[in-house]
Amino acid sequence: MHNQYDEENFFNMYKEIRHSPLSYNEIVEFPEIQRYMPDLKNKHVLDIGCGFGHLLKYIQNFQPKLLTGIDASEKMIHHCRSEESLNNMDFIHGDILTASHLDKYDVIISSLVFHYIEDFDALAKKLYSLLNPGGNVLFTIEHPIQTATETKNLVMKDTHGLYARVDHYFKESSRNSYWRDGIVIKKYHHKMDTILNSLIQNQLNIEVVKELGDSPEVREHYPEDRIQKLNTFPPFLLIKCTKIK
Repeated sequence: MHNQYDEENFFNMYKEIRHSPLSYNEIVEFPEIQRYMPDLKNKHVLDIGCGFGHLLKYIQNFQPKLLTGIDASEKMIHHCRSEESLNNMDFIHGDILTASHLDKYDVIISSLVFHYIEDFDALAKKLYSLLNPGGNVLFTIEHPIQTATETKNLVMKDTHGLYARVDHYFKESSRNSYWRDGIVIKKYHHKMDTILNSLIQNQLNIEVVKELGDSPEVREHYPEDRIQKLNTFPPFLLIKCTKIK
């Protein structure tokens, strides 16, 4: 199956953004993941959408028993397998909903991947099936405010200042996200209640719900105009769950 991250131009552009020390991943998201990361010592950990292996490199500092990364992008998996610092880990090229060679895990993490999945209930069922009893899921996803509108411009400005468009919030369907150089990324919009209820109904006990964008790191590293934009709407949502025994 074709994966957009395997296109050379897109892959290189994403790599440049992802490796920036001032990216949203590094300033808005990663510090919050660190705050809410479950105990990792002697645990079998799965990273869904492992990308360039940033989270796996961090996790290996906490003495996990086994580390596995899965990604739908062949280029991402090739990158991880070629990294010397990741050579003690297992990597799987595949889609999380259809991959068949998966184990049972104590901890599942995922960074900004689940908005690429159309059926959130199917995803929740898969997470439940992959977890050992009492296991943890920690994931981030684009905030439903971020994905709501079907129009090209999410952030607007009028005489009252900046605001975010949420004009198609109740319509759960695919969305186009417009990048530079005319690149369009396909994502899916899920309402907040769809996300939370899918987890609850599949016996994943929600422990933490955190809207990201207002943190000490944001105020320390970003200029005022970017802070103002982040204060207009939260770009990401973090959720931590435990599988009910």
